[in-house]
Amino acid sequence: MAARRKKLDYEASVTELESLVARLEQGDISLEESLKLYESGVLLTRDCQEALNAAEQKVQVLLQQSGQANLVDFDSNTSES
Repeated sequence: MAARRKKLDYEASVTELESLVARLEQGDISLEESLKLYESGVLLTRDCQEALNAAEQKVQVLLQQSGQANLVDFDSNTSES
């Protein structure tokens, strides 16, 4: 049976993910260790995405409660002049 892991908060997950990427980029670890780090990174990425989705849902609820407009997708290519 797989061991349950403790989920980190968003900021801690991002920090840990950055650390994992740095270790992988160094390239001085075994293939087995690289795969373990990669797997951990995938799990951390999922945790981050879940946290971001939850935050977006909370913002949506708050906007609806205040009667403001719905969220729209951000387009970084659109510049405001």
